Amino acid sequence: MFQEKRTVPSAVRSIITHNQPLSECIKLKVINYHALANRIKPEVERLTGKKTSINTLVVALKRFSDTITEVGTLEPLRILKDARIKLASDVVDVTIKAKKSELFLIAKRIAELSSNLNEPIHIFQLSSSIKLIADEHEYKSLIRSSLDKIRIAREKTELSRLDIHLPPAVEMTPGFGLFLTELLYSQGIHIRDTYIGEETILILGRDDGPRAYEILRQEIDRSRAAIVKAEPKA
Repeated sequence: MFQEKRTVPSAVRSIITHNQPLSECIKLKVINYHALANRIKPEVERLTGKKTSINTLVVALKRFSDTITEVGTLEPLRILKDARIKLASDVVDVTIKAKKSELFLIAKRIAELSSNLNEPIHIFQLSSSIKLIADEHEYKSLIRSSLDKIRIAREKTELSRLDIHLPPAVEMTPGFGLFLTELLYSQGIHIRDTYIGEETILILGRDDGPRAYEILRQEIDRSRAAIVKAEPKA
């Protein structure tokens, strides 16, 4: 899977949903948007690969705040009720550093390896690096040898990957990312990285993966029951 660079709203959403204190302040609307925009500007530019202005970030923050749906309301539950989840253990998170002009060819080379693998490679291109999520065994036995002369800046092992297939409506519900992260944070699950969309990916510690899977499975069942209960009787 190959993912293009993020937009400013997507980057803002990712940064906020990864930071529990900021998430709470945004939800309660007790935060200075200009001060927060200054704080997250470098990270947004790293994720999007381009310069942005404080005013653009303030607008993105306000829109995100205005569209957050409170945890436990029906809209996130309507999305979650149709979710399908899959857990993969023993995955590796790799960061590859390269010149901007080289990134596309590196990503293309990695993507071409997928036909020889049992598990898909997930590739996320940033402004000056590529994030690679793969099966740890296949990475060590097949992928790594294909990255000869490519600078591998970091390798994280002993991880789990939780794949969540969601309906298209998730793209129109920015609050869903916050709903999902708060749900797991409240159960003591530390999320290492998150990619929210129809094909949502959560990167977790190896031991947290099975726990997160069970929590989400139970929440999917609860959401289906809640929606049925909320629907008007014929």
